[in-house]
Amino acid sequence: MLLSLFIKDAIFINNLEIDFKDGLVVFTGETGAGKSIIMESILLALGGKSNPSIISNSSDAATFILALKKHPKINNIFHDLNIDDSDELQVKRVQFNDGRTKSYINDVPVSLSTVKKLSSCLVEFHGQNEDLSFINQSNHIDIIDSFGDYTTDIDIISEISAEIKKIQNEIMERNKILDQTASQKTYLEEICQEIEDLNLMHGEEDKLFQRRKLLLEGSRVIETLSKITSLINADNGIEELSGIAQREISRLEAIQNSDIIKIDSELVNINDSLSKISTLIDKVQDQMGADNSDLETVEKRLFAIKSISRKYNIPTDEILNFFERTSEQLNNLNDGKEEIIKMEEGLRKLCSKYDDIAIELSKKRELIIREFDKRLLDELNELKFPSIKVKTVIHKNSVESRGPKGIDEVSIMVSTSKEREPELITKVASGGELSRIILAIKSLKSASHDVDTLIFDEIDSGVSGSTASAIGKKLASLSKTLQIFSVTHSPQVASKANHHYLIKKIDKSEDDFSIEVTEIEEGERIEEIARMLSGEKITNQAREASKSLIYEDE
Repeated sequence: MLLSLFIKDAIFINNLEIDFKDGLVVFTGETGAGKSIIMESILLALGGKSNPSIISNSSDAATFILALKKHPKINNIFHDLNIDDSDELQVKRVQFNDGRTKSYINDVPVSLSTVKKLSSCLVEFHGQNEDLSFINQSNHIDIIDSFGDYTTDIDIISEISAEIKKIQNEIMERNKILDQTASQKTYLEEICQEIEDLNLMHGEEDKLFQRRKLLLEGSRVIETLSKITSLINADNGIEELSGIAQREISRLEAIQNSDIIKIDSELVNINDSLSKISTLIDKVQDQMGADNSDLETVEKRLFAIKSISRKYNIPTDEILNFFERTSEQLNNLNDGKEEIIKMEEGLRKLCSKYDDIAIELSKKRELIIREFDKRLLDELNELKFPSIKVKTVIHKNSVESRGPKGIDEVSIMVSTSKEREPELITKVASGGELSRIILAIKSLKSASHDVDTLIFDEIDSGVSGSTASAIGKKLASLSKTLQIFSVTHSPQVASKANHHYLIKKIDKSEDDFSIEVTEIEEGERIEEIARMLSGEKITNQAREASKSLIYEDE
């Protein structure tokens, strides 16, 4: 609910504050008095399109502040913005003459999208020259669903639809990856086979290099090792002399001297070391081979390892790691296909569940549509559409689409002539007729509106007499549960107001004037509605007619 509007430095308005109340609030005034400026100010504060032309010529910026009664459904916005909770909220918009704007909620700077999100929860605007998205064909299904008692079904089918889209996208991405990998499958298999055939062992290259060095120095190594073997094993050689020394020292065991015992131990170690040296010499000689064929074998093996390294541009010590990664890619290729098959099976079950709910939801909508068409026709007849026809049609979308609202596409169609078949509302109705159709639908929804305030800009345009009277009564009926704003030229509508604001120009000089907004009551109301009836010259007859309109329901 709108509580007040403050305007500063707007065109023809230096400083203006208007307090609002609940019920039916109307604005009247002569043509050009400034009613559009008040409406534009409200729209700007609520996140409307930037409009530098609304700024006073003597200022660089204009300020618009709306105070509204807070609704629980915007608590999450307050929480996200870390704004202190309160019963009221203040939306402020500053319009600069270079087209920039700044927005605030309770003095906290916010984005324009945040203001729009908040205002959409609280206020709904309907104007003749606005894009009336409310009755665009894409929103017809929402209008019908607002009369149904199957909200839970819609919530469930919306969740399933989102899950279906998520799984479909995941399957698509996985298939894309598989397609890219599958084109390399043969290549990956060749890599794995080639490295498997190589039968490479960890550290093998280093061992081969060591053996190659031995083989390249073969004659010199053999000669040297033979000399060492001779020195150890010959008569009076190292091994024999070491044995003699050990036998000699053993004769002194009885003395039990610690140093003598150490000498004996070291001599034993010499014999052990000589034995190990002999074993190692035999091992090296075995590695040398009998001829050059062993060297050729080592060279071929090293060449095979190096070839793999060069072919795949990897260090030789990374060949086995490369093999493991490639094998994993190959395994993932096969595992990925199996995973997609499982996902597709889950998707089929989810789609089947969606289809079952969508079919039942469609049946419920068909029942609602019958009652909706009858009730809307009654409302439109009350609003003086004597020849109007209403027909709401459900078209079944392709099952594959599985959107968040089911398989139905709803079209609310009307005809304002007996000679024509019903067509989409936006194709048939004029601006004034559209407003009345919206009013009729809003009247049907009066007990379950999403917002607390409805604003109608000249909903009575182009009508008079009984039609205007019917619109006034309908607005008054709606205002019992909602706050209704109406800019009107119709005395029949103005007479039904709970709160009547007169907008008029106050001349400041020959070329300048300002706008004054005053809530009028009793005698002033009678005069204003009499002016609307008779024009500039107000007659007593007009005054009596004005009283008759104001007090006709009393």
